Amino acid sequence: MIRTLKLLHWLGLLMLTAGVGCYLMTEMAQQVSGMVTIASLIGLGLVAMSPFPVVLFIQWAKAQPTHTDSPRDNKD
Repeated sequence: MIRTLKLLHWLGLLMLTAGVGCYLMTEMAQQVSGMVTIASLIGLGLVAMSPFPVVLFIQWAKAQPTHTDSPRDNKD
């Protein structure tokens, strides 16, 4: 699962870079079809990138040791 999300993350980053590159370096953004293409590349790229950092955080959080002996719990 993590490999699939990593692949989607890199694919999304590539789509985002392509969309921004088309926006900045071509005249494609002057036509309606170009606007739709650029917006789709940027939007889908961001959506494809977003789950990977969340999964990494969840894996990191699960790997953290749990501390049951907290100083606040000891009421002598």
